[in-house]
Amino acid sequence: MTATRNDGKARLLLALMVLLGLGLLVVPFFLTPPAFLDIALRDTVFSSDLSGQSVQVTDDASGHTLTATVQKVGGDLLARVGRIDSGETRSFAVAVEGYQPASVTLNAPPLQRIRAAVNLVPTFGKLEVSVVNATRTDEPVSALLKKGGAAVSPQRQSTFALNLPPGKQSLSAEAAGFCSEEHEVQVEERKLTRVKLPLSPDLTGSEVARFVLGWGANPRDLDAHFRKLGTSGFPNPAHVFYPHKEGTIGSAIFARLDADHQYPGGYETITVYDKAAGEYEYYVVRYTRNGTLGASGAHVTVFTRGCQQRQFSVPVDCSEDVWNVAHLRIDAGRVTLTDQQRCEKGVPFHVGGKAPMADPGAN
Repeated sequence: MTATRNDGKARLLLALMVLLGLGLLVVPFFLTPPAFLDIALRDTVFSSDLSGQSVQVTDDASGHTLTATVQKVGGDLLARVGRIDSGETRSFAVAVEGYQPASVTLNAPPLQRIRAAVNLVPTFGKLEVSVVNATRTDEPVSALLKKGGAAVSPQRQSTFALNLPPGKQSLSAEAAGFCSEEHEVQVEERKLTRVKLPLSPDLTGSEVARFVLGWGANPRDLDAHFRKLGTSGFPNPAHVFYPHKEGTIGSAIFARLDADHQYPGGYETITVYDKAAGEYEYYVVRYTRNGTLGASGAHVTVFTRGCQQRQFSVPVDCSEDVWNVAHLRIDAGRVTLTDQQRCEKGVPFHVGGKAPMADPGAN
């Protein structure tokens, strides 16, 4: 009886071993060990740090999508995608927000970890913003930068780097003691654009008005002028511009050129004081010969007490050398502003051996 029972157990054990052996022979025909994929990413235009960004990787054959987060590993930016089907010539679509779709084709041996390099082409433009004091030359101001009313960073700082869609973007900056102002900037796809946002300090003491001029890449240099009507020529104590930075009545200063830039994307600022009396004009001259005023993107903001402001943009069809922006009447510190918005021919004259300037002449 015992021998019979033992023979039965032996036969059962043998049967199980045969079935297990057959199973092991059959498994390779329907189960292939996986491979493991890492993707090394590179921004081909800006060399951006992609750490923390999400990457979607889709197997072209199966349509299965995996998601990974980019990490810094040594000097590389890696997305550890993980387990994939092994095999020869496998292809995957790679998607990262802000970049053109990419693809990668590779051989994936079973149980091997493969690293594939993917070069990304951005669909955005990069904007570097410097917030400065409009009355100083490139003096930084710690500010809160906003886009569409929302802060782009929780901290106040003077420089910002933004990735933005191509096109016109509106930015504003806020800082204690300064007037907030909306600035429109042009962002170009796959290009780095550097802009300065000059902030005007609120008017105090004897200050009654401030003009801040800004412009784009061409012409390289524009000049701001503030002149008492009825005066002309050079020297002229009542004409404020780059070679004559202070306008005077007797010994009293009535206006001052605070900042004078001579490069693309610059700004020029003139502050007017309560010693000014009578009729004045503010106009802009194309100093360098490249480009036109109409294509310069020039804009002027006029500030008065309490951060009240008026904004002017150059007419896009302005092909002359002078943009007459506005007239001012100043009476006992009270300012009345009248729009002009005219493009005019200027009367050339030389100043200190420099290239010809333009003067609309006496009125």
